[in-house]
Amino acid sequence: MPFDKKRKLLVVTDLDSSLLDEDYGYDGAVEALNCLRNEGYPLVLNSSKTYAELRELASDLSQCDAVVAENGGLVAIRATAATIVPQGEPDNFGFVTQCSGMARANILKIAHGLRQNGGFSFEGFADWSVEQVMDHTGLDFASAALAMERETTEPILWNGSASEMAEFVDKLKSLGIQVLRGGRFFHLMGMVDKVLGMQFVVDLYKKAEPTTDWLVVAVGDSANDKAMLEAADRAIVIPHAAGPMIQPDNFHTLVANHPGSKGWGEAILQTIHHT
Repeated sequence: MPFDKKRKLLVVTDLDSSLLDEDYGYDGAVEALNCLRNEGYPLVLNSSKTYAELRELASDLSQCDAVVAENGGLVAIRATAATIVPQGEPDNFGFVTQCSGMARANILKIAHGLRQNGGFSFEGFADWSVEQVMDHTGLDFASAALAMERETTEPILWNGSASEMAEFVDKLKSLGIQVLRGGRFFHLMGMVDKVLGMQFVVDLYKKAEPTTDWLVVAVGDSANDKAMLEAADRAIVIPHAAGPMIQPDNFHTLVANHPGSKGWGEAILQTIHHT
């Protein structure tokens, strides 16, 4: 059934292993991205990636007026957005940013203190050079440098046992820090999440166009995306090679037929044409 003229999709998507393939390309999603652009449907990037990384991708895509960085720790709105109007002064890159997460400096102070005094074994971005981040992520030098520009999170690799991890998580939680498992890393962050970041942006669109029937479509692949998919009107799960990794509690859930950008593109086109 075609959309009523007043109904619009608002697509909120994860990146790694969702819109982006293992090589960080999105060739399989180009047709769907063009369709979203032509229909005037907003695309919001919601990722564990940094604002610096998302800013670059948003510029490349040329259709993202809002990005949610570091798992909800920071929201950035393009100052020249056609629909939503951000409050505040734009930075040197033309975005108005709002930070809602715990400062990374505080996260590092607490986590590294536990490592030094409690014997917990892990390493993270703060411990590595750009070259080491390249080795752990597969990013090129410039992209790895952008990934290190973190403001509200610290990705780590855990080197201890499962029982030690459980103890580490409990201690961090008592100090206001949560641990989220992403596609490659555990992410140390304050008590924010992708859902809060998504809702902040959705509210801006609803305020800007109160007569529009917004249909929020969330796309993701991992446990870190599950709550976001459950909070949306429609959920799209992008499977891994071995199959889907999550089962969101959302009656309107579509599991894509392929991993990565190919599955993303096909599922978005299906949602556009058959919702």
